[in-house]
Amino acid sequence: MSTAAAQTARPGHAGMVWPGRFASWIRVMSYPCGTTVSLPGTRVWWNGKNSDGAGRAAGSSSASVSLNTPEYTKAEKTALALVARAEQCSHGLRCKLEKKKIPGDIIQEVLDHLVELNLVNDLRYAQLWLKMKITRGNKGPRMLSLLLKAKGIDNETIDAALAAVLPPEAESMLLRSRLNKAKNLDDSKTAIRRFLKMEGFSVEVIERFFEEQ
Repeated sequence: MSTAAAQTARPGHAGMVWPGRFASWIRVMSYPCGTTVSLPGTRVWWNGKNSDGAGRAAGSSSASVSLNTPEYTKAEKTALALVARAEQCSHGLRCKLEKKKIPGDIIQEVLDHLVELNLVNDLRYAQLWLKMKITRGNKGPRMLSLLLKAKGIDNETIDAALAAVLPPEAESMLLRSRLNKAKNLDDSKTAIRRFLKMEGFSVEVIERFFEEQ
């Protein structure tokens, strides 16, 4: 692929290549389970520019960070290795980089770059995480929301992820699964209704459940 063609490529499509600061190219492969990145070995600098050749926005919170330093290079390589291993959310990735004693301003610049490339996407992360948890059927929407919030996902993103992953039919299936796995639950309608509301199921789905009994 020519350099010009590669620079117009966008991440998020199987087989697309993305120019990066690491050698030659960073190849981005997307699958239904998330995005993985294969990392080449030798570094190559790309002058901190995006796919359109434009520099980083002047208003960036970490615009003063030099992209041509060993510290930045090491931080970005560490972050990309984590992204290649598993889907990451912004807060989780930040915490992992902080544990490696990377300065906060460098972490912010790295995160901004990965978000630009769509290699870190909190909505995608939340949706994939919810799909995995929902298959177990042992937690309702409220607990799932609280667990995502504990991972640093904001409320707006959580609501969007739940809306995408739990349409009414899927929510009804989760409700039945949750009831089947509930322990020591009084079988009266009043107790079941109270339990389901506490679990965060919508009124519409709860009423439909009782209508079908």
